[in-house]
Amino acid sequence: MDGCQADTSPTSMGPTTDVDLTETGTMTTQMETLTVGVDTTETDTQMDSTETDTGPDECPGEPDGTFEGICSGNSPFCVNELCVACSTEDPNTTCPQGTREVCAPSGACVVCTEEQADACSGMTPICDPVDNMCVRCSEHEQCAPSACNLFDGACVGGPVVTVGPGQMESNLTDAVVAVGNEGTIVVYEGTYDETLTVDSNSTVAFLINSDDMVEWEGSGAPQLRVTGSAVVLIDGIEFRNNDSFTDPAVRVDNAFLWVDQAIFSQNDGSVLSAEFSSDVVLRNSFVGGDNDLPSISIVSGAAVDAQYITVGAGALGATAVTCDATSSMNASDSILVSQGVIDIDCVNFTADHTATNTMQVGDENQELGMTNPEWFISYNGADFHLTDMGQATIMEIAQWNEGDPLDDPSVDIDGMPRAGVEGGMEYPGADLP
Repeated sequence: MDGCQADTSPTSMGPTTDVDLTETGTMTTQMETLTVGVDTTETDTQMDSTETDTGPDECPGEPDGTFEGICSGNSPFCVNELCVACSTEDPNTTCPQGTREVCAPSGACVVCTEEQADACSGMTPICDPVDNMCVRCSEHEQCAPSACNLFDGACVGGPVVTVGPGQMESNLTDAVVAVGNEGTIVVYEGTYDETLTVDSNSTVAFLINSDDMVEWEGSGAPQLRVTGSAVVLIDGIEFRNNDSFTDPAVRVDNAFLWVDQAIFSQNDGSVLSAEFSSDVVLRNSFVGGDNDLPSISIVSGAAVDAQYITVGAGALGATAVTCDATSSMNASDSILVSQGVIDIDCVNFTADHTATNTMQVGDENQELGMTNPEWFISYNGADFHLTDMGQATIMEIAQWNEGDPLDDPSVDIDGMPRAGVEGGMEYPGADLP
């Protein structure tokens, strides 16, 4: 995936039910190139506060207050010709203004600590408690109550709006208007029957409240259309019961979408359509088709990256993934199956540690052969939790890797902890039995 940084320039944005595509040209990205999961080291001068080499004990001849002359590590200051720890009590031991102006409990001058995380901001808003450096956010909880923009690593700015009975707004459409160009929408338990669009370079996150069950239904249009270089982040929502045979549940054109821990089920059209140079990331989600259309359709230069997802295509003529020659998909640690002859109809499809009906080129993939719906709790209902039969058939081929390009999620679709150990093997797909 080409990770990207959102343009948060103030522009207007609001919901609409008009789904006629008017932007059919080549996408003009409002994001700068970003390598997702990059090394978060900020400068060569940043230092690990766990360093055990504290340097020399003495600093003969150095003036009081000398910082990192002879002295270093957890005793970086020279006072009375002795190397001592930092302290805010004495000007001679106060960390200098600049990149390492925080005094850590170890005595070293560092960029930040858990207690002084406000030293971090922008694209590196979180303090790594081990290295005491400012890093990208990788989970929404790190930015609570706001969301994390998982594309660029910054916490989503703007207001936090709650939706549901007795909340700030009663429906999603009004909530999108309320957050304006940028903001986080926290959705409380309920069923929301709405079709709306997020556009105009906006950045909007839809997060469920705690463990609430949120169903988003639609009629005659996608429940959600993301367009106009907008960025949308979704966590925990179920997209169900769209009755349109011509519209997908979610349509992304000329925009960016990141989905975690979602369920797509009983939608009459395709589940997800990525179009016109869009970038889409799917993680930890169940994607279930309900007819003979592709579950995931990728066209016109769009790209989809998937990790720990389970896709089960619908009727016998359906495919799990279809893309044209200009588009691509990469799947890691996933399960993608169909009940028909073709599971993946995509020339530019790559996979690793992934189970499919037919063998895919890549690292440590598994060929399953014909799909048996009894591998899952309810194939037609997109409940892709693995049964005992599924566990016996599908091998533990997924591999958890520190610093994975998509930042390996720490839990599965139900919140069960993943391996969390470099090279740890587990089941592919969204469900960790």
